Amino acid sequence: MEPVNKILICLQDPDETAGLLSHATLLAAIDGDAELHLLHVRSPEPAAPGPGAPPSPLGPDELRAWAEAAGPDIDRYRWRAEVLEGSRLVEILRYAMDNEIDLILLGQAGPADTERPRRGTLARRITAKATCSVLLVPRGAASGGRRIIVPVRNSPCSAMALATACRIAELAGGAVCALNVFAVHSNYLKVGATLEEHTALMRQWAERECEELLRSVADSKVQVTTRCEPDLYLDPVPIILSHVRHSEADLVVIGARGRTGAAGVLLGTVTEQLMQDCPVPVLAVKKKGECLGVLRALLSLAG
Repeated sequence: MEPVNKILICLQDPDETAGLLSHATLLAAIDGDAELHLLHVRSPEPAAPGPGAPPSPLGPDELRAWAEAAGPDIDRYRWRAEVLEGSRLVEILRYAMDNEIDLILLGQAGPADTERPRRGTLARRITAKATCSVLLVPRGAASGGRRIIVPVRNSPCSAMALATACRIAELAGGAVCALNVFAVHSNYLKVGATLEEHTALMRQWAERECEELLRSVADSKVQVTTRCEPDLYLDPVPIILSHVRHSEADLVVIGARGRTGAAGVLLGTVTEQLMQDCPVPVLAVKKKGECLGVLRALLSLAG
């Protein structure tokens, strides 16, 4: 599991501060001595006045006041507050890279809407380009960790996500379910097998994958269960979301990796869709430093 020593909390309005800090303090306990970075990025264009609008111009002192007025006792942690001006995407990615951040926390303005997914959201773009893990927290979501869903395949990426979920569950007194949504391809027709026979064979492979992953967290004290679900339409996200709702999960932890290889592209697509559509917080676990070269090139173009 990657260390969580520096957590970047991206704040845009005071109403989301308490919720994000609640999640941050749970994750800060993973390594015991995390440093919290509070960041507000304001647009260079003056914001139109309106109800609930943050003070303009907002400065670090106001940002500190947001944190101190929130529920968690933030002074138990080393923390700093900074206000930058510019593009939220660019400044958040640049700050995370320059300060060697391990985890980025982002709020989501409203509840997820699975009927009308938000293509091209800020969280999706940050997750794809960041060099560290990203946690997206829907507005009003309680601090999770009691019922965690981990979509998995037998890969180092999934093993890292499962280990992270187990550590969070240990801190929260929760349980983990490793969910393997396995594809059922139509090529079984070529060998004269029935759909039931092919599904049973693929399920066996999925169960073996889960067994391999469970060995990687054998030392964990957390209860880890496994579930294997067939995917006949090569669209795993609706199956994952259905399981999240029916199991009343409060957190999804999924591995995310760079854009190398077809498997990486598929996993990236699933991660991004979950971050857009999932009604509970989604933690996209990345190996720190991935996409660093690409990010530096993008930031150099952005100035």
